[in-house]
Amino acid sequence: MSVKAAKDAARTPGRGGPEVRRGDAPHGIAATDPEQVRNVALVGHSGAGKTLLIEAMLAAHGMITRKGSIAEGTTVSDSDPSAVRQQRSVTLSLVPLLVDGIKVNLLDTPGYPDFIGELRAGLRAADAALFVVSAVDGIDATTTALWGECQGLGMPRAVVITRLDHPRADYDGVLAACQQAFGDAVLPLYVPVRSGGETSGLLGLLTGTVSDYSAGEAAAGSRDADAGERAASEAARGRLIEGIIAESEDETLMDRYLGGEDIDTDVLIADLETAVARGSFFPVVPASAVTGLGTAELLEVLTRGFPSPVEGGLPEVTDLTGAAAAALACDPDGPLAAEVVRTTIDPFLGRVCLTRVFSGTLRADTPVHVGGHGLADRGHQDHDTDERVTHLYSPLGPNLRPVAHCVAGDICAVAKLGSAETGDTISAKDQPLLLATWEMPEPLMPVAVEADSRSDEDALARSLAKVAAGDPTLRVERNAETHQLILWCMGEAHAEVVLDRLRDQGVKLHTIDVVTPLRETFAAPATGHGRHVKQSGGHGQYAVCDIDVEPLDRGGGFEFVDKTVGGVIPGTFISSVEKGVRAQMQKGLAAGFPVVDLRVTLVGGKAHSVDSSDAAFQAAGALALREAAAAGRIQLLEPVSAVSITVSEAHVGAVMSDLSARRGRLTGTATSGSELTEISAEVPDQELLKYAVELRALTAGTGRFRRRYLRHDPVPSGS
Repeated sequence: MSVKAAKDAARTPGRGGPEVRRGDAPHGIAATDPEQVRNVALVGHSGAGKTLLIEAMLAAHGMITRKGSIAEGTTVSDSDPSAVRQQRSVTLSLVPLLVDGIKVNLLDTPGYPDFIGELRAGLRAADAALFVVSAVDGIDATTTALWGECQGLGMPRAVVITRLDHPRADYDGVLAACQQAFGDAVLPLYVPVRSGGETSGLLGLLTGTVSDYSAGEAAAGSRDADAGERAASEAARGRLIEGIIAESEDETLMDRYLGGEDIDTDVLIADLETAVARGSFFPVVPASAVTGLGTAELLEVLTRGFPSPVEGGLPEVTDLTGAAAAALACDPDGPLAAEVVRTTIDPFLGRVCLTRVFSGTLRADTPVHVGGHGLADRGHQDHDTDERVTHLYSPLGPNLRPVAHCVAGDICAVAKLGSAETGDTISAKDQPLLLATWEMPEPLMPVAVEADSRSDEDALARSLAKVAAGDPTLRVERNAETHQLILWCMGEAHAEVVLDRLRDQGVKLHTIDVVTPLRETFAAPATGHGRHVKQSGGHGQYAVCDIDVEPLDRGGGFEFVDKTVGGVIPGTFISSVEKGVRAQMQKGLAAGFPVVDLRVTLVGGKAHSVDSSDAAFQAAGALALREAAAAGRIQLLEPVSAVSITVSEAHVGAVMSDLSARRGRLTGTATSGSELTEISAEVPDQELLKYAVELRALTAGTGRFRRRYLRHDPVPSGS
């Protein structure tokens, strides 16, 4: 295939890979009114069924001719090669649907904790969250914590309980678990209707009608519930109505209902939609991605219950100097303010930026300002540049479908922006703005990498810059003491994805053990004699010096004291001895690590009127320090970090026991929020290399920690 043909295949719907089973239109879906947009993030633990649920919704609307398979790597939203290899979502993916004139942007987020950065980006781009919970596996502590995070953001939420087709599905048990974890405002709008031991339809508790899914596809019609079905659902219907009335702004409804009055269904539905959009009521819908059960009902909740972007809050905005700018509104005619929530590198299109437009309208072939600030600690330096938007796309998995514009509240993909990175603001060239960045999780697991050969080093540097541009949870560091190239990742799965992406770009590399940057010091006073005398014809080298060495307290640094008398060493060469000592301290004495916390006193020496020189006395100073080390005892020092660990009360004992096994020293505990405890400790860095992974396993995925360098302490004997 020619280069031109390859480019055409990359840009044309329906060609190559999973696209062969799609019925895409040649152009994407472009909204014209923010009121007709719904941005929904699908969240939940890995394996809950988010990706397959999206497949079911696409199939129900004819967007694809058949549902994809995770095992075969043919799903729309998991087109990333790393996702196919790992058999789970590893990136944020956008899937737009047009439902009754409303554009629904489904944001498929990864459920595995290593990819929380992609999940946070999805929440930033969304106005509501759909919690996907498996009827087989139930909810886990991570999902519960995520619910609390969305609650803190005031984000409207709904729950879909999936995998009802599975033999071990326990809808009633999982619903009860959701209500216990998420609160009493979590109530079902529909209940499963079972026939022959299988779920064949859904009974609407407010309407009293049954949607029939017995054919295995989207509901073909509906019927009135029979007497037995109504009787079985009466208790659930009563709880739902009471829950809706409790959220109603009409204070007379509850008295009327308790007085026996039948409240009009339209009134209940209107109050329900208001409460859902406000984020005070959380409907539950049963579903099955295999049979299509619940897809129509779910989309009705998303379109009618979830708020449009106009109803949501917008991020704070400043000008380029950091001064507060006028508050934004979700107005297509307002000042342009958009944010890059994900960046990928396409071999033909360059950087492809998934972008949420908060204000104004982003149009193709227009100049814009691209600015990024506030992520310098992650290796993303502040930058400002003017560029031109050439093409806009509506992505569907890996397939990019062109659109002419993207209005406020909508999400699109922008190609060929040379400098844009995840978290950057795109604004008007003549009115540049900066949106406040969202909270980025801190990568805490180091992975040391090395190019296979010197010729691969340049390729590694170029590819790392591309990968880091799209992944703010990755921090790249060249350790000044160990000279290792360190990739700070969220965990092992995240590290695997980063390495896969580098290798996919043709980089040949391998991982090596992370070297903890130890230091050396003297354990006791010592003396050293440095004699550097060489005569090989012509000008010779002559320098002799005697030093006393004594350790200082931790953090004492380095002191050099001259106590020579009688001019035994000319004053011009005193600093030469110090230079030699300092150079040897940088090289190390016993294990090749820098020497610290030391006082060196120059007490004597000899010089020659002709053969003495600066270089000779530097060599003598270094030799004297080495001899002092050989005569004395060198103590290795290891870095120690102050660690703050936040865990639930149920895991405090296990975490403390584990810290003790890691040579950690507990410094305190404090209550942190509801049922959370913050444990403070001092832990050697060597014991923290895999702690991000091990803490997750120890606390069922709920524990998190922060660290900061504290000091270097002596390495215990035998370590």
